[in-house]
Amino acid sequence: MSLTFTDIFCGAGGSSIGLTAAGLELTLAANHWRTAIDTHSANFPHAEHLCADVNNYDMRRLPATDVLWASPICTEASPAGGSSPRRPKQAKRRPRGQLDMFETGGHVEQAGFARTRATFHDVIRATEVHRYAAVLIENVPDVAWKWELFEWWCAGMRQLGYAQQTVCVSSAHIGGDTNPYAPQWRDRLYLVFTRTGIPLPDVAPRPLAWCGPCGTDVAAVQVWKDTAKVRQFGKLGKYRDQYIYVCPNTACGQARVEPYIMPARQAIDWTDVGERIGDHPRGLAASTLARIEQGLRMFTDQQTLITVNHSTGDARALPLDAGPLPTRTLKVGEGFATPPMLVPAGGSWNTTAYPTDGPMRTRTARESEALVVPPFYVKQYGGYADPARMSKRVDAEPLGTQTGSASHSLITTEPFITVLRNHATAHTIRQPFQAMAAGGGHHALVIPYRRNNRPTTTDAPLHTMATRDSGALLHPAVRVEDCYFRMLKPREQLRAQRFPDTYRVHGNVSEQTMQAGNAVSANVAQWLGGQVAAALDSRSAS
Repeated sequence: MSLTFTDIFCGAGGSSIGLTAAGLELTLAANHWRTAIDTHSANFPHAEHLCADVNNYDMRRLPATDVLWASPICTEASPAGGSSPRRPKQAKRRPRGQLDMFETGGHVEQAGFARTRATFHDVIRATEVHRYAAVLIENVPDVAWKWELFEWWCAGMRQLGYAQQTVCVSSAHIGGDTNPYAPQWRDRLYLVFTRTGIPLPDVAPRPLAWCGPCGTDVAAVQVWKDTAKVRQFGKLGKYRDQYIYVCPNTACGQARVEPYIMPARQAIDWTDVGERIGDHPRGLAASTLARIEQGLRMFTDQQTLITVNHSTGDARALPLDAGPLPTRTLKVGEGFATPPMLVPAGGSWNTTAYPTDGPMRTRTARESEALVVPPFYVKQYGGYADPARMSKRVDAEPLGTQTGSASHSLITTEPFITVLRNHATAHTIRQPFQAMAAGGGHHALVIPYRRNNRPTTTDAPLHTMATRDSGALLHPAVRVEDCYFRMLKPREQLRAQRFPDTYRVHGNVSEQTMQAGNAVSANVAQWLGGQVAAALDSRSAS
């Protein structure tokens, strides 16, 4: 018989997705918000659903199950919440202006904002009645030092006869062959309580990482820093702030390692790059424009040459300034790429842009980030070069993935010049560049080093390749108004929480975004559920 569980603050269902994937059977899911219950019941039709404020619910009416999962309120302790736990944060008015420009998100009823998760005290009330074999709690690490009753609450669970294990981990670091990673940095605190007499589950995070000195993949080990918070509160905190990962081997001196992650680009729908900023009559907020400009300065120097027509070891990415172009062939063999970026927008508590080749930041309950894509890309074809087809606007057709095996690559036009040999070469740049800029052109320039050769744009064939460096690449600065911008979609937010694309979500855009931001990362719930299930199953085996 399967182990059963109750999810009393189920939200959109991230915890239920994870626990059922780990082999547990959902008996009842409860939430106060009707829209969340509609979403949850649409995906778990065989479970019982309760739409009620659990604070006022008689816990004796809950079914008896093996496991309880609960995600008590965390808004007051979260960095995104922005308020003291002694002064509960009221729902902010949805920022107007740029968000209204790009989407009509819809209204979120007050019941969706208020009490999106119930309190810690309800967990003790339910546990006291049902004496679950295991109780799993999800929250933000800040609750341990911002809520003055936190240790008192933990002592209450221990008083009920439970052993406590504390796990701090980012959603980005949990995954495996049967449990895909979440492409999101989401630091969370997980409390695992098992009834006295039950073997303790193995819940120590050991993410897969590459150890350079050892030359192999290893199961990384958490090592806690000697910080004031760690000294005061113990092993509680966030990745890089309070702990790091190291190799378990002593031969390398337990070298510091970085676990594998899933990049944010895996969650993004690249068929929709949004609208050109300069084409919209209302424009973006000044703060968002500043963040985009900052992001362009930060990330457009990471341009890379992508070789796509070789099946051998030559099919690799190289920095554009690393050396001459590879051997020329009759095929269009390369494109150069700059990663797109995600930019905080709409009054987000985050203030800096970041590229899509790493995980997303923590999802919140409202639209907080936008996708910014540079204005042009180069497409590679398997046949002979067709200059008329090489350069396309990003809104001309769907955009492909940005890997060495893809058919096209994103680019930007950040100024870039390979090492110039003399001042005369620099002089040859100025006139054609100014003419191209004045004419509104966007093609990059190829600048020959040889005397009497004229600059050409990249929509024309290269000059004859010599046995030494013979050309440089120059492109005009990308303008913010030429970039394409849109807010992240609810489906992308859900992917960041490791929800499958087949998962049905009810409500308007704002309500779906809120459900995604409040959700539990399904991959972490699956990992914890599997470890707890193994411990509970060992009872009957012993």
